[in-house]
Amino acid sequence: MGVIQDRAMARLADPVLLGELLEPRARLLVERTHELEYERIDSVAALRVRKVAAQWPVFPLDARRGSWSQVVPGTTLSDFRWEGDTTEPVWIDVLAELEIDVVAETDPGGLDSLVVKAVDAYDTLDEFRDRFRFLDLDAFMRSHGLVTVEDLRESGEYLRTEVKLRRPPVFDPGHPGNRRTVTVDAAVIVGATDDVAGAVRAARLVAAAARDRPLPPGSFGVRVAPYALVAAFPAPVPLPPPAEPGLTRAQIESLLEGAGMAAVFLT
Repeated sequence: MGVIQDRAMARLADPVLLGELLEPRARLLVERTHELEYERIDSVAALRVRKVAAQWPVFPLDARRGSWSQVVPGTTLSDFRWEGDTTEPVWIDVLAELEIDVVAETDPGGLDSLVVKAVDAYDTLDEFRDRFRFLDLDAFMRSHGLVTVEDLRESGEYLRTEVKLRRPPVFDPGHPGNRRTVTVDAAVIVGATDDVAGAVRAARLVAAAARDRPLPPGSFGVRVAPYALVAAFPAPVPLPPPAEPGLTRAQIESLLEGAGMAAVFLT
């Protein structure tokens, strides 16, 4: 890491500055670390940096598998697995613990009603088919060796379940119950605008190193990743223009977002 990157790391260790840089990317940070199956983020209200640590090590888990067997005095076969941290860490330049306040619509789920009825009042196959529109009746009868409506009636009892889902209330963004606080750990990698690929590789190494670690449960969605990956790019030293121009900020942001990362730029 050179002088420019060292200075950038020192600036990123300031919670106020880091919060200002990350707040416009807050929604992305939540969506990259949480699976939102029943939640929809309407807006981001605030982002707070609770804690910052520079040069944080992540030790990948080292798993070993094997087997042991013997034939004397008796036949024995055993499998074993051993897990432990490796001795070589992967480094996060700046690790930030964030609290992100979001306004979100949540599907509460639940049922209004569930009714199970026996279907026995039918005289033709078409009448039965009208009761079970989702069923391929011809294929069902072939697979069970049925030919006539009498065969169908005698083969068993058929039940029809009617489920009515509970309709969620009208979403009110101003209701206090729709404001949620999400905890996110951001792993910030200091990169260089003339080596964006290097920043992507470093971030992917962090993700791979932490992949098998247990994730704490949360109250918003399902946690799917330990870290939100962020690449921070310090302002480059003014130099004569290169023969081949580098990527623009917009191109870097688009590239990294497609890779599941957020990009921030220091000025």
